[in-house]
Amino acid sequence: MVLATTVYVTHPDIALVPTVRSMPDAEVGVVTDAGTDPQHDVHCFWVEAADFDAFEAAVAADPTVASFSRVAGSDDRCTYHIEYSDRATLVTPVVSRAGGLVLGSRSYLEGWRLDLQLPGREALCELDVFAEREGLRLDVLELREAECDGPDPAFDLTEPQVEALVGAYLQGYYDEPREATLDDLASLFDISRTAVSGRLRRGSAALIEEALVDEAEQ
Repeated sequence: MVLATTVYVTHPDIALVPTVRSMPDAEVGVVTDAGTDPQHDVHCFWVEAADFDAFEAAVAADPTVASFSRVAGSDDRCTYHIEYSDRATLVTPVVSRAGGLVLGSRSYLEGWRLDLQLPGREALCELDVFAEREGLRLDVLELREAECDGPDPAFDLTEPQVEALVGAYLQGYYDEPREATLDDLASLFDISRTAVSGRLRRGSAALIEEALVDEAEQ
């Protein structure tokens, strides 16, 4: 059995929480694993805000942030690379050590709403122990169990293809009108425009083959 859960977590020292609290009308989310530089702990976020100057001022004053830069954007949605400071408390590494996955992260109330996949209730207990030790508020919003007959095949997609498809979706590449271009995505992933196009094309083909073609032939 695997555990699918959504939790709300907050504390002034959790990464970007000071910014989230000072910008209640802004929406902030993590572009999962996209553009992350593990050597410098730089992470990629999408932001929807009415005033990006105010958002950037809040980030600049955020003690959990060491540096940031805007890498792509439109009038109402921008993408940022953000490097955490030594003060930032991170929840994701705790989830990873417990054998879980963070499937989604976005701002919620005065903190973060995290969609998690955990190997069992023991992993959730580990997360709860960590939160209690660090003085974090951790509320379980949703909790359900699901059968796990084997590893999730993710439709035979490679990790780069998954990252490209998810990143493109979050950036509005598939919106009408389109909010991000291939050049924007190339900048986001720090790869060539051709490489992004190839990942999206091959990933989409794999999804169609696995999700639609087989079913249609039955």
